[in-house]
Amino acid sequence: MAAMTHSDVRERLVQAKGHLDGIIKMVDDRKDDTLVLRQILAVHASLEKATVMVMEGMLENFMEAPKARRKELLLQIRESLRDLT
Repeated sequence: MAAMTHSDVRERLVQAKGHLDGIIKMVDDRKDDTLVLRQILAVHASLEKATVMVMEGMLENFMEAPKARRKELLLQIRESLRDLT
């Protein structure tokens, strides 16, 4: 993963973690379920975006890799895609 992408992914995950802490507080405070669900969905969307960013980095690495290394990288990408389902 490129350095800029790495920091972008990290920042997104740190934000999601903070957001998740807020949701836990909402649950502890017995906030309305609809509000809690909306916040959970927002964190889920943020994690999906981080997933896409990581996958894009993997694909970029694949495209830039020497031909001899591409088979290994392709296997990693396939395994990661299987894990998504």
